[in-house]
Amino acid sequence: MKRIVLTDESLNSYGFWVLTSGMDLSAFLRNPVMLWNHNRSEGGTVNDQLPIGYWKDLRVEADGSITAEPVFDETDEFAVKIKKKYESGVLNACSIGCRILEWSEDPKFFKPGQTVATATKSVLLEASICDIPSNPNATKVVFYNENSETINLSDLPNMAIGPNINNKMTKEIALKLGLEETASPQAILAAIVDLKSENASYEATVQNLELENKQLKERWKEIEEAKAEAQRQEVVSLLDEAVKTGRIDTKARKQFEKLFELDYEAAKATLAALQARTPLKTTEPASEAGDLAKMSWDELDKSERLIELKTRFPELYQQKFNEKFHKKH
Repeated sequence: MKRIVLTDESLNSYGFWVLTSGMDLSAFLRNPVMLWNHNRSEGGTVNDQLPIGYWKDLRVEADGSITAEPVFDETDEFAVKIKKKYESGVLNACSIGCRILEWSEDPKFFKPGQTVATATKSVLLEASICDIPSNPNATKVVFYNENSETINLSDLPNMAIGPNINNKMTKEIALKLGLEETASPQAILAAIVDLKSENASYEATVQNLELENKQLKERWKEIEEAKAEAQRQEVVSLLDEAVKTGRIDTKARKQFEKLFELDYEAAKATLAALQARTPLKTTEPASEAGDLAKMSWDELDKSERLIELKTRFPELYQQKFNEKFHKKH
């Protein structure tokens, strides 16, 4: 026989679910009866219920469901009819009968769409083959009292029937989300979904801004490096020109290199203010050179102008020296 799901932890048509780990199976395992729709074929009261078979190889699965294999009573004509419909696939659903021991309104047990507190502790009494299950995956739920009499959902104790599971925590959550404290669980979940969506959008925006910021920093670094390289090349060019024109010598060049590193604009301005060196012979009036050129060595010596000649016109001085002494200095 194929296995069938007796119960799992999905919501039933009453708006709640039964916690599998909190279900006591000991009584059921001692007498794992299988009923038809929780009643005998002819109808009748709870006391008149007769089994149409039993369940074997009951297992608690990893997903929280409880499965078993049905064994039909071949001596019962009605049970044989049900078996044939089961084997042909006309009937393939199950419904459990249990007694609820404890209900919980703790939000950790709450599922989307739930309207009734969660059954966290229960006792499994029987499981029936049925035609219309309450649980979309397997099971309808029938409740029994201490005397094994069926009772209505409205008669169950400690229930929180209605659109809200009102407790301190859910009220605080609703208020934190900007909702009324009487907001339904569905409204709270919708607000959380919206919040998560907004957060995801915000995170995406932050990531985009961080990427743009990184790209701008890299571009700015490239610009700064290009600017620094251009300045280095300009410094070399300025110092080369200053040395060439005689405004600074090699020693002064090293000093200006350090000054450029400390204050580029100040060094540039200082260098620009220096006058180019002009050879003395090009700055002396031609008439003065002519007067000295006309004088002999002795005349220059007597007038004490030899030093002036040597300083101002070194080439002319050398010429007159050679003429006087017939040799080079």
